[in-house]
Amino acid sequence: MVNESIDKIKKVEEEVKDLLKKAQNDADRIIREARERSAKIIEDARKQASEESKAINKDAELEAEKEIALLREKNQAEIDSLRSIAESNIPKAASFIIGRIIG
Repeated sequence: MVNESIDKIKKVEEEVKDLLKKAQNDADRIIREARERSAKIIEDARKQASEESKAINKDAELEAEKEIALLREKNQAEIDSLRSIAESNIPKAASFIIGRIIG
């Protein structure tokens, strides 16, 4: 009877050891999975931030290109206006020069 009790205690101790080992393995697995999920979340966030950054840069480039085009048009209009004024003054300048030469 005593031997039976000792055997039962040893059996229970083995079962407890097995349960503890399983619990430790489960805890290790849960921690590993949590770290993997955390790393994936971080990587996904980095990718999303990179994509958003690229989109923002692309939008800024497009906006800058539009602004450059508008400035070019404005500058060309100013150049054309100045050229027109200069060309309209050529006859006056020629008359002035001829008048000075003749005298």
